[in-house]
Amino acid sequence: MVALLAATQAAPSADWDCHRGDDGKWRCEAATSALPKPSNPALGLGGLEQALTAPLSSGQASAPPEPLAESPAQMPAPAVAPATPETQSATAPVTTQQPPSRQPSAEAAPSTATAPSEGKRPKRAPAETAEAAIGSESGPARAPTVADTSAGDEEARPTAAAHLDEGLPWQNCRAAAPSVAETDRGRDRSIEAAAEGLEGMGTEQRLRLTGNVELRQGDQYLHAERAEYDRTSGNLQAHGDVLLRRPDLRLAADAVEYNLQTRAGEAKGAEYRLPGLLARGHAARARLLDASHSRFADITYTTCPPGSNVWVLRAAELEVDRAEGLGTARNATIALGGIPVMYTPYLSFPIDDRRRSGLLLPRLAYNDRHGVDLSLPYYLNLAPNYDLTLTPRVLSRRGLMLGGEFRFLTSYQQGRIEGTYLPNDREAPAGEDRRGSLSLHSSGQYTPHLSSDLRIDHVSDEQYRSDFGIDLDVTSATQLERAAELRYADDHWKLFGRLQQFQNLDPGLAKADRPYARAPQLLVRFRDQTRLQTLPLAYGLDAEFVDFHKSGGFVEGRRLDLYPTLSLPLREPHYHLVPRAGLRYTAYRLDNPAAGLNDSPTRLAPIVSLDGGLYYDRSTRWFGHGVTQSLEPRLYYLWVPRKDQSDIPLFDTSEYDIGFDNLFRDNRFTGPDRLGDANQLTLALTSRFNDDASGRELARASIGSIYYLRDRKVQLGNYPPLPSLPDKDDISAVVTELAARLSAGWRTRGALVWNPNKNTVDQALARLSYRGEAARIVSLGYRLRDTVSSSTDLGLIWPIGRSARAIARWNYSLSEDRNLDALAGIEYGQCCWRLRAVLRQQVTGTASDQDLSFLLQLELRGLGTLGDNIDALLNEGIYGYRKEDD
Repeated sequence: MVALLAATQAAPSADWDCHRGDDGKWRCEAATSALPKPSNPALGLGGLEQALTAPLSSGQASAPPEPLAESPAQMPAPAVAPATPETQSATAPVTTQQPPSRQPSAEAAPSTATAPSEGKRPKRAPAETAEAAIGSESGPARAPTVADTSAGDEEARPTAAAHLDEGLPWQNCRAAAPSVAETDRGRDRSIEAAAEGLEGMGTEQRLRLTGNVELRQGDQYLHAERAEYDRTSGNLQAHGDVLLRRPDLRLAADAVEYNLQTRAGEAKGAEYRLPGLLARGHAARARLLDASHSRFADITYTTCPPGSNVWVLRAAELEVDRAEGLGTARNATIALGGIPVMYTPYLSFPIDDRRRSGLLLPRLAYNDRHGVDLSLPYYLNLAPNYDLTLTPRVLSRRGLMLGGEFRFLTSYQQGRIEGTYLPNDREAPAGEDRRGSLSLHSSGQYTPHLSSDLRIDHVSDEQYRSDFGIDLDVTSATQLERAAELRYADDHWKLFGRLQQFQNLDPGLAKADRPYARAPQLLVRFRDQTRLQTLPLAYGLDAEFVDFHKSGGFVEGRRLDLYPTLSLPLREPHYHLVPRAGLRYTAYRLDNPAAGLNDSPTRLAPIVSLDGGLYYDRSTRWFGHGVTQSLEPRLYYLWVPRKDQSDIPLFDTSEYDIGFDNLFRDNRFTGPDRLGDANQLTLALTSRFNDDASGRELARASIGSIYYLRDRKVQLGNYPPLPSLPDKDDISAVVTELAARLSAGWRTRGALVWNPNKNTVDQALARLSYRGEAARIVSLGYRLRDTVSSSTDLGLIWPIGRSARAIARWNYSLSEDRNLDALAGIEYGQCCWRLRAVLRQQVTGTASDQDLSFLLQLELRGLGTLGDNIDALLNEGIYGYRKEDD
């Protein structure tokens, strides 16, 4: 073997010290120095990797705006993940926008697999070997020339292509992170070479290496049958079963011309791998024009593992401009299972995180409300901090709709403006053929303490959302909020200002029952603590001013509510005792009050409470694990005097639902318009099981109830007041809650509200869920509301064989005996492609209308997703699909 150490282009100036070792090999050593940093370290061949980086984002995941920065920032990718276009006319150029790659860049994403070592690579047995070294500061090498006297092969040598996939985790569907060894090797600029034969030593600057040639420079490795290297220019010509390996690229070709210093060159008949992206393909010719520009002919690209060509992108020509971050393909075709399904004469896409204007992937669906639904979004990259997506949408039953989304990001704010317009809806309600929607949502952070939110939503008619909504929460909404909010918060003060009004979407809701507008609403909260000798003393203030509006002759007015408090919080690890006293004052200035009622009513009442609890624990076992079980009894006493409030209207006040946390409130009503009279005692008990090793809560059970020492006479009533009977029950409903981690993946939670006075169950919730390996998800749920409204919710995602998953969700109303939302489908594919087909039936609007739809989604990892966003549907509909459900 002959080993070479070449360092720079400089003329050699030092003599070689050559000798034969005990093993019979020639060794020559000379002083070496690191190569100077190239003028542009980017590898020309990296263009091949960069050209195909952008498509490797999977799916149409929505990309929310980046966190607010101190200065204007780059906008993230468009909300609709871009990808390649649907089939196009041969005369119509198409530009597509790809989602930005989240993979490391070519310079920072070395492959984890190292170049083949001598121990792994089959070798020839030479008759005589020698080793020599050539350094940047050495004189003409005087090592003896070695004759090319090789014997026959010890075994058949594998081709270079056989080494392309060594160490690549194709089975994991994603590339591994670069190893520390690879990163460190990338900093080494010396050149090592090994060959069975070497010619051109002495004063010549051109070297010829033959027989099992290996060249290594830092993170670059090349293997060939023969190669010629010019020390002056750095040019390398390799022939015969060439393998080029780098962290971001692996290339096997018959011949490669390459410059180790500039990383530019040309390859013919190349098979390639992109380790950082797990992509592969073939290029008949790859021309590396310079560090930033590359051109490829007859190229294929896929992210499917070797041996599988479920989908392949073919292009007659691909140009890559890394300086502009743009890749351009001509005469591009996408084939599925060997059958061409898409063609475009021109395809443009970004090759990095920089956004590009272009056509996004079409979306195609069918349902009873719209018929065939086809959307074709177009993305406009207007500036680094704002963009626009225009979405023409064809609804076969309704007509043409135009939608748009404008996003912006500044130093202090981020947000979006969305709108749709349907000029002639053939299925519209009478007199509402022009339909549309508009929304503006933004948030701001101006200082660490000052922030804002703006939410404005508007639709053209009351049925718009039931016709065009995508899920039950949207289609059954009865109000649309419009609000502007400003917040200030520090260690002691919280200030809040809001302007708020609503658009009604329920035509059957009486105007008297519709919410009031609050313009403005101002809230102040102050909290501080000091010490009274050796005791802690906490004091605070809650204050609110609201101006209520509702057209139509209803009572309106202004309300001022002040609530100062004083408490003595005594807290130790084994107990807490918090006596608290406050004085609540509420005053009104009313317009249009009911006849005979005061237009300036006031109310002043003291509020006294005592909150105490104990903490006991013991060590025990939970399914073989050491755990700590706690026992936490709690007592809460509340006293509020009875006040006549019959002349106070109800602006924004209702009664809390019974729940465990609500057992410890100082007012059973949600707003200041009613202050509940109370002389009551809450008794509750909680027990927890916490894992000793991790501290994680494994199980929790709670039970509690309120014991009334006096009848409650203050009720909601109406305005003007109507006679209302007091509540004479001696005990409230008994509330129980349970949550547990049964085993790895299994979770359960439940709640029950039992009314002992009527011996009825008023509220109930039970849920059992499982999320395991291979995306196995099972969810079983039951809910009872207000004694009469009950429903079940079942969800399932389960593998069928190795390549398919069943998808199902069934939300059924037991009280109404009808489906609320039901879907069933199947997902089939591998890591490089997925096909989802779902049939869905759901209730739309507040009525009992049922909508039947068929959803189809094709995901090609590396190109994008075509069809409906089924991921979003599963995310919202199946409990456990989101990790935060735990």
